[in-house]
Amino acid sequence: MPGNHQEGQGPPGASVCLWLVTVLLLLSLLGGGACLAAYILLPPHEAPAWLAAVGLALVALPWAFWIVTCAYRCAKVRANESRTMAVAPASGSMCSRSGS
Repeated sequence: MPGNHQEGQGPPGASVCLWLVTVLLLLSLLGGGACLAAYILLPPHEAPAWLAAVGLALVALPWAFWIVTCAYRCAKVRANESRTMAVAPASGSMCSRSGS
């Protein structure tokens, strides 16, 4: 069936998105590394002033991506837990006890 996929896997388009993000983060690291290498290897009077800043920004981009992703996932889990706690009655409440 076209709509059938195994449990634990996202929709079929999610794989393309994952590869796209992976390639963009890899290109960011490679570009940032190239900028920093050029900044170090070029003579001081030939290296543009912006080269180091762009290199650092491109190298820091994957770090920022993963930190924001982790913060989002943690916030999402906490929101789901608080929503579940508000809806479900406590196990020791009078409503959940049987007539014993």
